[in-house]
Amino acid sequence: MISPFGRAALALDLLPLGVCKWDLAALLETPGELEAVSQERLDQLLYASPSARGKHVSLAEWNSVLEKADTEIAELNSLGASLITMFDGPETYPGRLLECYRPPVFLQILGDATVLLRDCIAIVGSRKPTPEGIRAASDFAGQLAAAGLVVVSGLAYGIDKAAHVGCLDAGGQTIAVLGSSIDEIYPTIHVPIARSIAQNNRGAVISEFHLHMQPTVYTFPQRNRVISGLSLGVLVVEAAKESGSLITANFALEQNREVFAIPGSIYAPQHVGTNALIKSGAKLVQSVQDVLDELPGFKAAPEEHPSEALSQQELTIAGCIQTGCTSVDLLCERLAYTAPQVLSVLTSLELRGLLVRLGPDSFAIVQPLQHGH
Repeated sequence: MISPFGRAALALDLLPLGVCKWDLAALLETPGELEAVSQERLDQLLYASPSARGKHVSLAEWNSVLEKADTEIAELNSLGASLITMFDGPETYPGRLLECYRPPVFLQILGDATVLLRDCIAIVGSRKPTPEGIRAASDFAGQLAAAGLVVVSGLAYGIDKAAHVGCLDAGGQTIAVLGSSIDEIYPTIHVPIARSIAQNNRGAVISEFHLHMQPTVYTFPQRNRVISGLSLGVLVVEAAKESGSLITANFALEQNREVFAIPGSIYAPQHVGTNALIKSGAKLVQSVQDVLDELPGFKAAPEEHPSEALSQQELTIAGCIQTGCTSVDLLCERLAYTAPQVLSVLTSLELRGLLVRLGPDSFAIVQPLQHGH
């Protein structure tokens, strides 16, 4: 679905640097007027906008911007993507996000756009988490999904990935908010997860950036305000002193959202940020019920675990990972298995929610394993 205001919103976002699109949007009688605007009206709008005074956009330049918007809409259609805008009503554009300061003018979406209208909880944290952090993110995501919440995160390494996968494994829906465009999934190793989310009514992959946009040092903090803005609250699982997750927590506070944090060792760098959040007033969380207590209307569902028994080969490889062999090469060397054998088992464990990838060639087990598991 492409919003009827999609062309105007894309064009508005393509205006020259320095023209505040939010200032300009507030002056419009209707977004549709941008599609057939006169030079006189364009000058009037720019003059009335505090950020745009002294700037000039010719009608030819504006028409060129509209043509770029048309090209982008055609590409979105070919991707099977949706486009919603801040000009749409609350039945399309999430009201919580619209309430935020300078919300995205548009969102491009792969998957189920309606999932953005549901009650959401954000789970964020370190890109280099501990195994316990990965397990916590996965467990909390699954149980919060079972309680009826949509899990929002950023599709990054570590905690983000564990949250998305934990939610999917529990049969829940999840939203991945990108720091790039929807056709430039980053990191690329998470493309399969993005596809899983976007298919079969499992959730949505969303971005406020135009197509072909690569991530930058600026786009990640920008997307963090969307993660918190969509959500009733933000749960920070692990965060170092300078973690980007703390930016998300700060946005949550500015947006009057709940902030939750899981405590950890005072000696572990991954817990410096979360412990500081708790010290400054974030709610200390030790169970899913601690989160749900702050969200009226939600109750914890019984915790479930995969019941299918593991093979001896799966148990052997999983046990070896738990002793510190966290790469394919190390596993092959230690166990005398071939790389295809190891990769097959790793894929099986990951699909069953028992293992997560910490990076391109690094893994961690997220649940205790038994023969009867």
